[in-house]
Amino acid sequence: MMLGRLHISGHSYQGLEIFEVDGLVHYAFLKLKRSKGELELIQSFTTDTLSELASHIDPKKSLWVQLNTSRVLNKPLGRDRPKTMEQWVKTVFPNLDLEQFYFQIMDWDKLPLVSIAKRSVVQEHLAKLKEHGWVPAGLSLGVAGLLPCMDFLEPPIQGSNFRIAPTDDGSWNVSPAIWEPEHTVELNGLELPALHLLSFSHLLGHVQGMEPASNLTGFNQKLEHLAINKRLFQMGLQWGLGFLLTLLLVNFMLFSHYRSKTLDADGFIDPAQQASLLKQVRERVEVKENKLQALMGSSNSRATYYLDQIAEGLPESILLDVLTYQPLTRPIQEDKPISLAADHIIISGQTNNKMEFSGWTAKLESMEWVQEVEIERYEYTSGTVNNFSLKLYCDAIGQTK
Repeated sequence: MMLGRLHISGHSYQGLEIFEVDGLVHYAFLKLKRSKGELELIQSFTTDTLSELASHIDPKKSLWVQLNTSRVLNKPLGRDRPKTMEQWVKTVFPNLDLEQFYFQIMDWDKLPLVSIAKRSVVQEHLAKLKEHGWVPAGLSLGVAGLLPCMDFLEPPIQGSNFRIAPTDDGSWNVSPAIWEPEHTVELNGLELPALHLLSFSHLLGHVQGMEPASNLTGFNQKLEHLAINKRLFQMGLQWGLGFLLTLLLVNFMLFSHYRSKTLDADGFIDPAQQASLLKQVRERVEVKENKLQALMGSSNSRATYYLDQIAEGLPESILLDVLTYQPLTRPIQEDKPISLAADHIIISGQTNNKMEFSGWTAKLESMEWVQEVEIERYEYTSGTVNNFSLKLYCDAIGQTK
């Protein structure tokens, strides 16, 4: 599918539609890539269990989710179109407390439509994804997510569990439909399974900046921040462990070189001296290896736990820049052991709301594994944005109070 001169960030995109047929929830995964100004289909996969998706979803790439189960309602609007999103929703779903619902609007000439779901339903599905380590970068609701693709489609439009077609009186209608695995749809030269139409439309809307109007904007921004922070933390942890391994290897090679030069200069050394020197080398290497193994053995599980705890409930007014787990207590020096603050975590970032920042730091300090939260720095850099740095003192890293 040609995208013209539109600038696209990134090279690959992942979409996951959660839909329901005859009371059974299914998961339709789609992966696209950008190549020479076009979106190309790389992979499509469907299953009824989340565990089977583990080998298909790349945790290093962003994932966009489309929720389209029976608990997401899709209802067309009449010919009169209200001016605001809230009026659209109240027209088709009167007497609802909108604070309890997420909604999305398909403002299309032939079929104006509102898709709506309870916030608790959305959180329920996101919690299941989180159990598998997946944090979506964005969420779309129901058939309303088709808006970016509607002008490229010819009726009847067949999706995962729905069908859109004109009626005898000239109006358009959306109705339940049976999933047909063999059915495909063509969009401006790109052929893909109709089952993945909603995922493709959501990804296309994200790429082109044409996402449907909704009250999900703030929620999706928070999801995107969480997803980015998690990927940055994982990458930083991997690079950090790689750096420590490299440093250990270089240190050993330098020592071996120094020892070789010393032996050449001193000439013959009796066997007792050689045995003593070899014992010292083994002891030093063993100490370094034990420290590194202890760090590697505990980092993955604990680091993931700390990341989840710190990120959970992170206010939208706070954006994290740096999260350092077990920071160095002093600069790395040759022939000196590497010293880590095993019970410290450093967090740096920005905030534009001092009250929410204070509440968040109080919440961190109340966590069972946090002994104390020290505000190292809080700088008023502008009228709206402030920089901060925190130090978390933990009970022996991993030991609860």
